[in-house]
Amino acid sequence: MGIVSGVNPRLLAVLGATLLATSVALALFLQQGSKPPQKSAPPVTTTTKTTPPTTTTAPPPTTTAPPPAPPPTRVAMSWSNAGAIVVHTHDVDPTWLGRQMRNAGFGWVAIYLGSTGRAYPIDSGWVYRFTLASGLPVGGWSLLAGYPHSDAGFAATQLKKNGLSFYIADAESDYQAKPGASQSFVTAFRKLEPTMTAGLSSFCDANGIGLAPWARAGFAFLPQAYVNDFGASVSPAACVRAATAFFPISAIHPTVGSYHGQKGWVRAQQYTRLLAKAGTTGFSVYPAETAMSANDWQAYGRAIASMRIAVRVR
Repeated sequence: MGIVSGVNPRLLAVLGATLLATSVALALFLQQGSKPPQKSAPPVTTTTKTTPPTTTTAPPPTTTAPPPAPPPTRVAMSWSNAGAIVVHTHDVDPTWLGRQMRNAGFGWVAIYLGSTGRAYPIDSGWVYRFTLASGLPVGGWSLLAGYPHSDAGFAATQLKKNGLSFYIADAESDYQAKPGASQSFVTAFRKLEPTMTAGLSSFCDANGIGLAPWARAGFAFLPQAYVNDFGASVSPAACVRAATAFFPISAIHPTVGSYHGQKGWVRAQQYTRLLAKAGTTGFSVYPAETAMSANDWQAYGRAIASMRIAVRVR
């Protein structure tokens, strides 16, 4: 294609370039005019929403589940066996105590219930673990406060509440001062617990307590032969002599003191000799939770086997 004559070629080039630029701009304008202007989209903000679970958790129970019942004992209760009397269960591990007692040939344990109006809390877990370790029966003992009917009702209530299998009544000065209190207590207690195995713990000679009602009501006698506190005047043999007017010797089972009394300590080896002289079968140790070591339990165990001061539990 040729150049038009008479026209300045440089001018034509300029005009051509201008016309071309104008055409391109017009085309772009027309193209953009067919669409709406675009805005930058705002940043997307996302919110995490927690969906509640479709299942609900049941609220905690408002009452505590009852403790498991103690396992069945494997040894029948007998006062002719050796026993242990405990005041503060929290002072001794029940598994350890149960094993020591069973290995030594002991046959029962009694734990403190309190006294009228002052119940002592019983740890059901302690009772369970002791029974599991030993297979021995667990009973309770209470200090009589001098109100026979209330004392009897308190004892029966606590025994039933805690599932205990036998009972020891500790009648001391409050019953000495009230003639007829012993008869009133045993009458009331036997109405509530006519067949429960039961024993009386009291002073060595039980002076003023009145032993006859207890003997007639089927209680055994557990005189407090605390030589560690009062010397030879309360030896097991002396206690037996004071009680045989009311109880047969088969129903007398002295309790010896394992604490530091006014006379100091009396060790197991000395007590076993004193028990042998008394001629009784069956005794108990008080208290069993503090001063009794494994060696003490073994010493009593050897004496049970060799001196026949109690029927050995196997």
